[in-house]
Amino acid sequence: MLNKAMILHELAQAKIAHLRWVKRVDHLISGLPVDKEFIPQDPTACRFGEWLYGLVGEKLRSYYIFEPTLNQIEREHNALHEVYEKIYKVFYDRQPSLLHKIVRFGRKKISKRELSEVQESFAVLKEHSQELTRLIEKLEKAVKVADLVILFRQQQKEQTAASLRQT
Repeated sequence: MLNKAMILHELAQAKIAHLRWVKRVDHLISGLPVDKEFIPQDPTACRFGEWLYGLVGEKLRSYYIFEPTLNQIEREHNALHEVYEKIYKVFYDRQPSLLHKIVRFGRKKISKRELSEVQESFAVLKEHSQELTRLIEKLEKAVKVADLVILFRQQQKEQTAASLRQT
């Protein structure tokens, strides 16, 4: 059974994984060797996506108080991966030779124009990442106070039900 401490721990780990994913994209653009398997295109395949669509994310979705924030997180996360798709295509779409794959970790050599476009895309990706991080922190705060909010809402429902029975 999931408790608040476990949920917060998993959320913190997912946030760290997201930041690492962004750093790997930065390394790729900077020319450092990064295997494409470490920066998946699919939003459900990265560690954050696994969290979002996994057990903890689904559990949080079952509470209506978290659903709006989770929906915003999902939209931002998908937008981030859409921008990354452009970067991915520049670095990995062509089939390099075996020697090139070994030396450059599967990345192709890119032109100055392509590098400029990739850097522009990365600036947009970072904006999405910052917004995603802000939303994750908002969710963390909501989870921390959730017991009080859920208890208060439950009391409101009980009071409403009691007043309806009296009429």
